[in-house]
Amino acid sequence: MCAGALYWSKLSKVVWGAADEKNGFSRIKPAISPFHPKTEILTGILKEECAALMKAFFKRKR
Repeated sequence: MCAGALYWSKLSKVVWGAADEKNGFSRIKPAISPFHPKTEILTGILKEECAALMKAFFKRKR
């Protein structure tokens, strides 16, 4: 359902910093993209800073 919602929303741009190579979207992207073909996708923005935030967040949650 989420992938369908992302596709039909026709977002012009999606930006994210840290990718999860094991479990994240980047692992399945070649097989299926929930984004509209005209959606610009920017990745790796402040990659190290975002990764540090994510690691700290999940460390507190566990």
